[in-house]
Amino acid sequence: MEWSTPTIEILKRIKPSNYFGCDTSLAHIFLWRSMTNVQVAEQDGILFRYYDGRNTNVTGYGFPLGCGPAEGAAFFPLLKRDAKLRGVPMSFCLFDECQIKAMEEYCSVKWQSFSGDSDYIYNQENLATLAGRKLHSKKNHVNRFMRLYPDAEYRAIASHNTSDALAVAEQWIVEHREASGNTSMEEAEFGCIREALELREQLGLLGGILYVEDRPVAFTLASILSSQCLDVHFEKAIGDYARDGAYAVINQRFASSEEASAYKYINREEDMELPGLRKAKESYRPAFKVKKYSGRI
Repeated sequence: MEWSTPTIEILKRIKPSNYFGCDTSLAHIFLWRSMTNVQVAEQDGILFRYYDGRNTNVTGYGFPLGCGPAEGAAFFPLLKRDAKLRGVPMSFCLFDECQIKAMEEYCSVKWQSFSGDSDYIYNQENLATLAGRKLHSKKNHVNRFMRLYPDAEYRAIASHNTSDALAVAEQWIVEHREASGNTSMEEAEFGCIREALELREQLGLLGGILYVEDRPVAFTLASILSSQCLDVHFEKAIGDYARDGAYAVINQRFASSEEASAYKYINREEDMELPGLRKAKESYRPAFKVKKYSGRI
């Protein structure tokens, strides 16, 4: 197997998969390649991944993409030979439960999961309508923002306004630099956002920008994860607008957009065991979570 850093050219050759985990998003694999130090190999439209352990809990081979669980698990002997040739442990990471079940035919692995790695999956309709008692507070946040800024407007992101999304990202990172002396993760994310906007069309990203008096104050960027699900990669808001509810508004407006309405689910990714982020994600009442597992033979 010939391993290399992910490129758009390689990823374009991969057949569609139908998983829910954000790590199976080809855009996610590409944009976070430096942070995860992932290597990929492609054979006949199948993508193989190897993570070197730079990130906690992410070490070893990811499940093959571009195929279903049964076909992917059948590549186990190939991965075993590759591990032996390269002198690396036969370890796995980022497996979901259906992928683990498929692997049981080929090997016995002791799996473990970490709650901070689980992806939050929401019903698109719930995020769009915010209907019902459980989401009433979220609707109140949106309504309050619209009372404060009645001319607020959501516009789909396109080639003519990507610079507006970048302006929001630039202000967002400035605010984080001023508020905290340790912004290494935010700096890395800002780099990913900038590249995502530069390569938006090649990566097939979609999303929108929230404006107040024609000033961009929030944006979101997502990609198509499967025939049923979108994956929200980035969502940022700035200044007083963020404090006044811009995050709730950009979330709701994107979910109710024509682009998002074509999908049943929206993946809003993991909480990284950050209490504030976990509370925010739980408050939107996920339909289910995708647990991710690591293991070693």
